[in-house]
Amino acid sequence: MESSQFKIREGKAIPYGLEKREKQSSFYFLIRLRNYLLFLLAYIAPSNKVRVALNRWKGVNIANRAYIGMMVFIDNMYPEYIYIEEEASVNAGSMLIAHFNPTVRFKRVLQARVEPIVIKKGAIIAIRSIIMPGITVGENAIVAAASVVCEDVEEKTLVRGNPAKKVGKVKIKTTEK
Repeated sequence: MESSQFKIREGKAIPYGLEKREKQSSFYFLIRLRNYLLFLLAYIAPSNKVRVALNRWKGVNIANRAYIGMMVFIDNMYPEYIYIEEEASVNAGSMLIAHFNPTVRFKRVLQARVEPIVIKKGAIIAIRSIIMPGITVGENAIVAAASVVCEDVEEKTLVRGNPAKKVGKVKIKTTEK
């Protein structure tokens, strides 16, 4: 998958729940610890510039002129699967979750996977919304407050609810000088 600004990773299967934890290295533990500390700092940082920088250090792909609100949760396990294009806005209290990791008990019915989340140019994720794994929010689309997005959102579309459903089109007014 390609983006106008990033090369998007392909989704992949991941280990179930606690399946391989005992074999993981101390290096993996240090990366998780670093990501958690960066998350805590970004979560409460008073400045967008600082929040963006901390999330980039964590591995999130964030373009210039993107906005990340306070108390936004961006996946700590697989931050490199999150893509936020320029002029996109992820507002306070929202969650971007790139992976689904059930316990081994559900292996026969659910697959443990990580899938990319792409927030396209000019898209708005309103407060307290949740974006699930594998979702693309199209250019200039709007996700209304407290929505749970389980399917891709087309460009210039307004969605709301749990699960989020299309409720209208977004009309972009251009300003001519």
